[in-house]
Amino acid sequence: MPVITVSREKGSGGRSIARNLAEALGYHFVEKDTMERVLNEYGLVDFEDEYNSLPSFWDRFFERGKLRDTIMDMLRRGTLALARHGNVVMLGRGCYGMLREYDDVLNVRIQAPFATRVERVMAAEGISERDKAEAHVRQTDELRASFVKSCYGLRLNDADLFDVVIDTGKLSLEMATGWLVEAARSLPERSGNGVRATDSIEPDPILLKVITEELGCHAEHRSDGDHH
Repeated sequence: MPVITVSREKGSGGRSIARNLAEALGYHFVEKDTMERVLNEYGLVDFEDEYNSLPSFWDRFFERGKLRDTIMDMLRRGTLALARHGNVVMLGRGCYGMLREYDDVLNVRIQAPFATRVERVMAAEGISERDKAEAHVRQTDELRASFVKSCYGLRLNDADLFDVVIDTGKLSLEMATGWLVEAARSLPERSGNGVRATDSIEPDPILLKVITEELGCHAEHRSDGDHH
């Protein structure tokens, strides 16, 4: 039941790599919208008033610059429960911050030179003015770094936090995906060395049921690497 987390810089191609990696491995692809649906559904059980209090789910993480403890706890619980389900590629949300100590988790960082990222964003988002594209990329970088710092007290660009760091300014997205497929397939071989595995996580059964329904998967993924 290996788990892969993918942290990426804006314009690095990390989202495409994460999606293609999940497809190549036959894993579930989990991104922001997936997590939002899971936690909103789960929130109807535990935190209905909290979820109805503000208009945007992800805006609720910050109120006057302060992290909302209740929502952060739900993100933690959701991340751990998704990891327990297994066979998932989790994009963003600083998931590696919660899963760094698990042996069957591969934490990946996708990055690229700033100029390369700006050019990609200009092309992908139809931004004609380079200074606006640069400001957009910088702002996104700052928001993601702030999120990880506030949630986990970690520095987003610390390479020691990741098992694999890939520069897509030098490698194609296809090559990066291929490398990660091979790395992910080696994970089950590392189990049993005394480090915790995600099958030791004991999530709320209600939350696990919500995740099963969201993913459309009732399989019991095991730590031997079997896929659904």
